[in-house]
Amino acid sequence: MALAYSENVTKKDIADKLGVTPSAFGQRLKTGKFTQSELETIASVLDAEYVSYFKFKDGKEI
Repeated sequence: MALAYSENVTKKDIADKLGVTPSAFGQRLKTGKFTQSELETIASVLDAEYVSYFKFKDGKEI
């Protein structure tokens, strides 16, 4: 997970919001295993929106 879009936010900032240590957050970044709630929190810290949906071949999204 790249954090390239928000240069002023550190991994520590995100870890603090998630209630984990920066080291633990770094490990989670390597595995990419986050809950939807955690992804929404990360997006909020990055001043972004987390969007998750299925996109079908016919263009339908749910």
